[in-house]
Amino acid sequence: MYKDLTEIDTGAGLMINGEGIYQEGETDHYNGTGTPEGWTADIYGLIVDVNGKEYTIPAAALGEDLLKALTSNAETELNKYY
Repeated sequence: MYKDLTEIDTGAGLMINGEGIYQEGETDHYNGTGTPEGWTADIYGLIVDVNGKEYTIPAAALGEDLLKALTSNAETELNKYY
């Protein structure tokens, strides 16, 4: 007999391991480009909490698509609330 493990509540928690960095806006007067003002997210990986013990999954193990999605969502939240 098999059981789909997605149906089991393990009580595990998931958090982003990283930091938000506020970037001051800068304008390049020569070509009209520059750095927009706002938050960027530097993600180091994910932290999984299982029964009070934390395990870290490094960013290199996450895959490019997942890392981009996490970065985008983190930056959206930072710029919305901070």
